[in-house]
Amino acid sequence: MPLVLKRLVTLALLAAVVALIATHEGVADIPRHLAALDPSLLPLALALPALAVLASVRRWQLLLAHEGLELPFPTLLGSFLRGRFVGAFTPSTTGLDLYRLVDVARLTGERAKSARVVLVEKLYGLVALALVTFALLPFGLARFFGPAGLALAGALGLASLAGLALLARPAWLRALARRAGPLRSRATVLADALATRPPDAGLVLRLMLLGLASHGASAALFVATGLALGVAASPLALLVVGNAIVLATLLPISVGGVGVREGTAVALLALVGVGATPAALVALLGYLAMQPPALVGGLLLLGRRASEGPLARAAAPIGAPAEPGR
Repeated sequence: MPLVLKRLVTLALLAAVVALIATHEGVADIPRHLAALDPSLLPLALALPALAVLASVRRWQLLLAHEGLELPFPTLLGSFLRGRFVGAFTPSTTGLDLYRLVDVARLTGERAKSARVVLVEKLYGLVALALVTFALLPFGLARFFGPAGLALAGALGLASLAGLALLARPAWLRALARRAGPLRSRATVLADALATRPPDAGLVLRLMLLGLASHGASAALFVATGLALGVAASPLALLVVGNAIVLATLLPISVGGVGVREGTAVALLALVGVGATPAALVALLGYLAMQPPALVGGLLLLGRRASEGPLARAAAPIGAPAEPGR
């Protein structure tokens, strides 16, 4: 989907949410809900995205080490935060993933391994998301998701497990590549690049636990914002809705998940009698609570660019022409 179209989708979704609020409860009701906000829960709302970031970076570090790329945690944390800033302006996690891929490739010279790690990490993340989703089944998840939502979560989990199995078995990948017909040569090159040795059981367990921590914290964020707003929904209902929001924002149909997040909250929380205004605020406050890591990443990115300029000039050969704009 072209970026312009995604921006239009973002605006359309936001307009639909605002129109729903205006026609049912009135936009003037928003300040009343914000005035009743419980500030004691805001530190928790800010801490949960930070926990999700730390778990994600540690998982990334473990997978890189499995590929023989040993990088310090602070280095990867800085790269992840800068990627989060870039990703704030792109659909789903596209910007974050591409930035991390390129940054590690720049540091190590191993572009193929960097790309493979990002792909494997995404698959582990989807498996963890599916596990969180089905763990919530006893708490009324089916009421919110419906058969189609449950089928989607199950399909994501199974497809991700199949992808991980293929990547860990090069012979299977190459066998599939040989069946690619006219694209056989390119498919073989791709299969060789994607093939990786299977992780041991201990590493798989750590990767899954980190994935559960990351997705659990991301979903629990909306529990914190819902409780802070005092919405008429139980913590478990808010957790189920938060998980649905995380799942919905994986769809690359809007910039940064804006509009999708709010629309999902309004649609699902309506099932337990929560009005459009507080439901949209649950999602909006959750989105705002997720931004401090991205803002820190933006500052790090600006600092890197500021420091690289003088260094690049100092390293240039004497008499070499200056770059335009430098």
